Amino acid sequence: MARLRSSFAVLALLFTQTTYSIQVTFTDDQSVIGAAKTIADDLISYYVGNSTAAVAAVLPYPPYFWWETGAMWGVMLDYWYATGDDTYNAQASVSIQAQVGEHQDFMPADQAFDMGNDDQAFWALTALTAAETNFQNPPEGDPSWLGLAQAVYNEQIGRWDNSSCGGGIHWQVNPSGGFHLKNTISNGALMQLAARLARYTQDDQYAQWANKLWDWMWAVKLIDNENWSVYDNTDANLNCTSVDRAQWTYNAGTLLIASATMYNYTNGDPTWKNRITHLLSTLIFDFFPNGIMTELCEEPGKCDNDELTFKAYLSRWMAMTTQMAPFTAATITPVLLSSATAAMEQCSGTYFPDNCGLRWSQNATWDGSNGPGQQMAALEVLLSTIIKKQAAPLTNSTGGTSASDPNAGFNGSAIDPGSIVTPATHGDKVGAWFLTVVFIMASVAGCYFLWSPSFELRGNLYNGAAGGSRGLFSSMNFGSSNKIEKSTIHMGGLMSSS
Repeated sequence: MARLRSSFAVLALLFTQTTYSIQVTFTDDQSVIGAAKTIADDLISYYVGNSTAAVAAVLPYPPYFWWETGAMWGVMLDYWYATGDDTYNAQASVSIQAQVGEHQDFMPADQAFDMGNDDQAFWALTALTAAETNFQNPPEGDPSWLGLAQAVYNEQIGRWDNSSCGGGIHWQVNPSGGFHLKNTISNGALMQLAARLARYTQDDQYAQWANKLWDWMWAVKLIDNENWSVYDNTDANLNCTSVDRAQWTYNAGTLLIASATMYNYTNGDPTWKNRITHLLSTLIFDFFPNGIMTELCEEPGKCDNDELTFKAYLSRWMAMTTQMAPFTAATITPVLLSSATAAMEQCSGTYFPDNCGLRWSQNATWDGSNGPGQQMAALEVLLSTIIKKQAAPLTNSTGGTSASDPNAGFNGSAIDPGSIVTPATHGDKVGAWFLTVVFIMASVAGCYFLWSPSFELRGNLYNGAAGGSRGLFSSMNFGSSNKIEKSTIHMGGLMSSS
């Protein structure tokens, strides 16, 4: 239904400039909640078409990658917690649990072949949000929300790679396209996961890893050591001697909330306060021109479907930062309110005012775009304006009921060594090329032999010896074909922007 409405909306834009934006009175919580419901309903329509049934599914691929569904359910949990509307809770619970996979770690078999550490982490962060909000517990026998987050944490710290760059985890879980990159969102999301687990469980092992991840990102200068801008990735093949300076809201956002959570966990450690202050100042300078949140890909209109969601996460994590580090509220609250005001004016799709655009700086002039990413961003920034009315995320000592499973996750040491895939070394690659050349030469020689007159003569001799039978060669099917299928490598918006 949303697809059909979107098509009509785009066509209508060609014939009329009349727009109807979502009207919100920000001093009235019920007005905010009503507008949030309008946007949330449209967001879910991209999923299974406004059904409230407990149906497990994902956003349609193409064009939306699997991780984005996990992020979407994180948005919907925020929506429920802020508004009290549980319309989609049963659906959220079933859908999240459906993606946990055989080892209960958000590595389902149909996604594992090209899994990114950031992809897995977004599902884990959603599960942790469920734990922190006392979202309805999974059925008995299923993994707990907290246990799922712990499983991903345990697996990802096991992927820490000291063989290059002095540490860090790779973008991809397996040695496939992009494995050579060590990127900010993978390491930053793991840092956030560690910090929030430390706060929830009061187990300092998680905090130690949050510190370790920060130190590594600082050392390789994914965080600019002078101006505190946060950059996208660095190349392990070059031993992380240079960085890709692309900037994205969610990279800065995940480091901000991770640092704020560590500030909260350490009861106001001034080191973390200093980091928060610098990150926040630079983040606002980079991404809030004229006080309105802007993704840098917006102006040239080059944002892909992944990047269209990023402002949702920055909105969420800035709002959470005001809870973890209240001294930031005076800086954060005004820019989130001005951004939310502009975003609601962008929810002005022609004839369908619940279609929200992404270029909030255009105010009521709809940018002509719509989709789940735009809805997620608009919904999160709107919800951020009532964050003061919400309780802070729970812990196991403040009412959180999700059961801990500190040993969760797939134990890599139990894997059959023959099934472990490790990155090829330079020597491996040279050897592989040599063997390939030998194989090709042998194949050419073999074909020449089979087609040569001397082979025909020997074939006739064999036939005669076998009493007219075609002998051994008659049982060989030289005409059978071998089909090689290429796996599609996940190279979506998360190549350089994740």
